[in-house]
Amino acid sequence: MATQADQTADGAVQAIRVPRESVNADSVYIVGWLVPDGTLVEPGTDVCEVETSKAVFAVPSPSRGYLRHQAPIGAEVPVGGILGYVTVEAGTPLPTEAPEAGPSTRGVVRASVKAKRLIEQSGLDEGLFAGLGFVRERDVLKIIEAQRSAQTRQDPRGESRSEPLGPIQRRVARVMEQSVASIPVAYLDRRIDMHALRQRAEEVMTESRTLVTPVDLLVSAVASAAAQSPHFNSSLTADDRLQVFAQVNVGVAVDIGDDLYIVVVKDAARKPVPVIAKELHHLQYLAQRRRLGVSELEGGTITVTSMLGSGIHGFRPIPYPQQAAIVGICDPEPESTRAVLTLGFDHRIANGSQAAAFVAAIDAALRGT
Repeated sequence: MATQADQTADGAVQAIRVPRESVNADSVYIVGWLVPDGTLVEPGTDVCEVETSKAVFAVPSPSRGYLRHQAPIGAEVPVGGILGYVTVEAGTPLPTEAPEAGPSTRGVVRASVKAKRLIEQSGLDEGLFAGLGFVRERDVLKIIEAQRSAQTRQDPRGESRSEPLGPIQRRVARVMEQSVASIPVAYLDRRIDMHALRQRAEEVMTESRTLVTPVDLLVSAVASAAAQSPHFNSSLTADDRLQVFAQVNVGVAVDIGDDLYIVVVKDAARKPVPVIAKELHHLQYLAQRRRLGVSELEGGTITVTSMLGSGIHGFRPIPYPQQAAIVGICDPEPESTRAVLTLGFDHRIANGSQAAAFVAAIDAALRGT
């Protein structure tokens, strides 16, 4: 919501900023403008869509007036940064300050966060960008490409092309870096009977008349085991204390194209399998249509990830930051019904014998015993 500081003295111009209360990140990317520049809008009208690592959501107009686009589509804008303005008159002059799509780079040129990072990583002279005004990532990439072309020594690996990661995958990359750097992960594997698991899914589906998959059963089993072994439903704080969560919220990895989302089934230990199945299928439906909100993606306390149907027979999933464990499942070996169930856990909060008991509890819950 805009504050009084976002308005000019006469109230003729009001800034539209990235809302701090809706974003669990340091910046967002503009997916698109929902209303054309110069259009008269009412308070609460959704004017643009922005994307974080977890969701795409709309930003409303703070007041009645004429919408004035400021940040372009694809730009990275910090939390609290200016997306656009609402003016009393269509021709009201806008503030002379450049849009807050990122801090200035070393105080010489103004650049987006992505451009600034790329300039610093590449060690480029800022003088190369003189006269460009506001520097974006594509401007930096052009300079880098030009310098590469000018080099006499060719890459012995041959020709290549530069392809930036999408915004969601960039966030995933940062999250994974954080996890690997901060969590000492240990792994345990246990083989389970996939034939029996699929049979049980069919039985539950017949009884409940609800579509139930092995992943739905796994989410239920992990939630049940985590409720019995709360150390695996916890997070280690900076002062080496366990933050043990009363509610088991199971995050489930969902791949949509090139993007990865972690949708969250809240309070899963208290829900029967058919309810979990319906909820998870609805979350997957929203993910496929890029309609997930922040509430569907936050609050996970333990994560489940599945490689079923991929032809993969073993993998090492990485726990999510501020969680103690992740459980993965993959396909059985050819001509076998035994699949590997993998637990990746924070070795600071549990030892091998505790982890083995936790995996055994998941297996027992999968079998309904």
